[in-house]
Amino acid sequence: MLKHLSLALAIAAHALPGLAQDVVKDRVVAALGTGNAKELALHFIPNIDLTVGGASDVYSKAQAEQILRRFFDENPPSGMVVEHQGQSKLGDRYYIGILRTRTGHFRVTFFLKRSGETMQVKQLRIEAGRTDH
Repeated sequence: MLKHLSLALAIAAHALPGLAQDVVKDRVVAALGTGNAKELALHFIPNIDLTVGGASDVYSKAQAEQILRRFFDENPPSGMVVEHQGQSKLGDRYYIGILRTRTGHFRVTFFLKRSGETMQVKQLRIEAGRTDH
């Protein structure tokens, strides 16, 4: 019985990082899809590599939140769909999708990196995207 319990705990401990990653990914996708800059910024590393339109730089969480709030005000989102995901050579998870807004579609790419026990967004790109959706 003790062997089975130990095995179950080992399996659960191994699965937890993947679950945490999925929770953060789902929250980021939901925040993007609803235009919630405040919720989105909660998942950023302290200084995030952010590209929105033609502007690209490393910003503090607060600066990034303001830039995203302005973007969402100008382009109210109606949904976000992840079309591709994978893992980089460094072990970071990446997600590529389409953000639908009233003004058009944007290609979104974001990278999650492990920071202690949590996953955080280290890079976010929102660029003019395809129009065939």
